[in-house]
Amino acid sequence: MSAAAFPIPVSAAGARSAAVLDVRPVLASGGDPFSLILKTARQLADDEALHLVVGFEPAPLYAVMKTLGRSAHTEQADGAYHVWFYRDPRAVSDGAHAASEDAAPLQEPVELDVRNLEPPQPMIVILEKLVELGPGAQLLVRHHREPVLLYEKLELRGYRARTTKRGEGDYLVHIAPARVFQEA
Repeated sequence: MSAAAFPIPVSAAGARSAAVLDVRPVLASGGDPFSLILKTARQLADDEALHLVVGFEPAPLYAVMKTLGRSAHTEQADGAYHVWFYRDPRAVSDGAHAASEDAAPLQEPVELDVRNLEPPQPMIVILEKLVELGPGAQLLVRHHREPVLLYEKLELRGYRARTTKRGEGDYLVHIAPARVFQEA
């Protein structure tokens, strides 16, 4: 894809080429494309963008990509979302993100119940709530199952989780900055 075909913010940031990744087939087969997206993003050159094609707006992915120093530009066309992740010096890098998390005071836990939501909504709600609350956030999440696919996404954002099964279809997930579980 040539830079002339990029949205203005992407080309203005200096992107000269793009890796196109259409994850709709992965999602349609019941897979989780998160690891593939991150692997692709980490292999990009500074002047290369990731053009992600997906069937829904991947809002929680924006914050994760920001920790990799990439901003997002999203457009909707032909029943799909086209998201360009491009290098942006204003985006937070891994080191800066970790430093701000370590320095942030620990917040009181906020309770969240996602038991009645269908996948991937529980994960989206949890990740959006962490972004909303900001550094030092803690959540006590009631979930209908152990959220194993969430753990990697939390680690990338400087968080960890401790899950306790309380009964059939009833899990309590404590999510906090990683330092909380290292100190315990």
